[in-house]
Amino acid sequence: MAQNYITINGTSIKQPDTGLGYDFETTYSEDSTRTQDGVAHFTALFTVEAFSYKATNLTKDEMKTILQLIAHGNNFTLHYFSPYFGTWRDDTFYVGKGSLSVGRLNENTELFDELSFNMIGVNPID
Repeated sequence: MAQNYITINGTSIKQPDTGLGYDFETTYSEDSTRTQDGVAHFTALFTVEAFSYKATNLTKDEMKTILQLIAHGNNFTLHYFSPYFGTWRDDTFYVGKGSLSVGRLNENTELFDELSFNMIGVNPID
């Protein structure tokens, strides 16, 4: 079996330095609350997966490729390993905000110190 890699819209990207950070977030109904004695009364609506990406020492081409895939707030297809599903899969994600640190900008040897961003799932996990 061939090794899987993280891709965005089928495009290979620089793999994160130490793997993707994993989060999940559940959204609750507006009437979810705690009573005065501290007991929770929650109605879960849905849960989405989210991943944090961080890579260092990116070339200008690696940086350009990733930013052109994620920087416009548009949905994209992420190929990733899901701890929730226990398998590699494709699903739809978006990026709302990212940051980068410029390293050296010597002509033809531009190198970026770091790129990081969070990818948030569009579809709820079942």
